[in-house]
Amino acid sequence: MTQITVIKCSSYQTDEIRAAVRRSLDLLGGISSFVQPGNKVLLKPNLLSAQSPEQAITTHPAVAEAAVELVKEAGGIPILGDSPAGAVKSLDEFWSATGMLEVCRRHQVELVSFESSGVYQRELDGRRYHIAKPVLDADVIINLPKLKTHSLTVMTGAVKNMYGVIPGLKKSMYHKQAPKPWEFSKLLVDVFALARPQLNIVDAVTGMEGFGPSAGKPRQLGLILAGSDGVAVDAWAAHFLGRKPLAIPTTKIAYRRKLGEADLGRIEVLGDDLQPLKDFIWPSNWFYSFIPGFLARYAARLFWVRPAIDPAQCINCGYCVESCPVSALTSIGPVPEFNYKICINCLCCSEVCPRQAIYQKRSPIAKLVR
Repeated sequence: MTQITVIKCSSYQTDEIRAAVRRSLDLLGGISSFVQPGNKVLLKPNLLSAQSPEQAITTHPAVAEAAVELVKEAGGIPILGDSPAGAVKSLDEFWSATGMLEVCRRHQVELVSFESSGVYQRELDGRRYHIAKPVLDADVIINLPKLKTHSLTVMTGAVKNMYGVIPGLKKSMYHKQAPKPWEFSKLLVDVFALARPQLNIVDAVTGMEGFGPSAGKPRQLGLILAGSDGVAVDAWAAHFLGRKPLAIPTTKIAYRRKLGEADLGRIEVLGDDLQPLKDFIWPSNWFYSFIPGFLARYAARLFWVRPAIDPAQCINCGYCVESCPVSALTSIGPVPEFNYKICINCLCCSEVCPRQAIYQKRSPIAKLVR
C-alpha cells in the first residue's frame, strides 16, 4: 500500500512546525530515505503572489524552513525556487513578501529564479514543455504546496503546484492552448509527470476555501501532509475536505495514467486520525466547469460564472492585463475592463491580483446554486 502521513499542527510556531514536519518524515523512514549527503535538493513552494504568509495564499515560510533544516541535517544542499505568475520582471518582491528571503538568508540557501536560469525542452503527448533547468538538474525535488481551492481545477495541492516549474509567460501560453478545466488539468498532469517530485510536504495548517487560489478565505485545517506519492497525498486531501478523490480532475487523470494512487483503500495513512470536514466551501462554479461543452453552450446564456473586478479594491496595477493569455483585459478606464467574448475564464487574472479585487460574478440563476 502507498503510505502518506497526516500530522496535526495547530499553528506556524517554529517549534510546532519543526516537530510536525520531522514527525511526518520520520514515519516515512526519515529524511535520509529521500536525501543523501551531497544531493542538490530543490525546494518548490507555492509563491503564487507577493503576499504575506498570513493571507494563506502561499506556502508558509515556517514549513519551508523546517524542510531546509532537515535537508541540511541529511547532508543535502538545499536551493529554493519557483516561477510565480506575474514575476517575469523580478522575483525580489515575491521572495521578500512571502518570507522566503529571510528564511534563505538565515540558512544561507540559494534562491533560484526559474525566469533567468534557462529551460530544458521535453515532449509529452505531442506537446512540448519548457521546464526550468534547476528543476531537472536537481538530484531531489521536494514539493511544498499549499492546500487550497482552485476555481479552475477545483483544488490545488501536490500535482498542481508543480506547474510553477514552467517559467514566465510560457504558463500563460499553455493556458491559452488548454483553456477548458479538463484540458488544462491534463496539461498539469503532464508537467507533474515530467518534474516528478520525490517528496511532497503539504502546508495545510491554514488552507483556503471558496474562490481560491488567491481570493478565497483562509481556513484553519491544522495539518501537515507528506508522502512520496503526490497523487495519493492529493487524494486523501480531497477526501478530508469532503470530496471524492476522483472529483478532482488532476487526481483522476494522474491516477488513470498510473502516476500515483487515488484509491483510498490502498492508501495507508500514518500519524493522526481525522474525520473529513462537512462544511468546507468549494468554488461556486466548480461543478459548472465540467459540464460537457455541447450542454454548456445551451446553458451559457442563463447560467454563467465569470471574473469581474471590484473597483473599490482595484488599484489598476496592470498585473491582470499583463497575465491574460488571450488579451481579454484592457486598461482603458479607472479599472481594467473584460472582453467576455474572448475571455476563456482561466482566472489567471485572479491569481495575480495583489488586492483580491477579482471575484466570481454569477448570473441570477447561477446564484441559486452554491
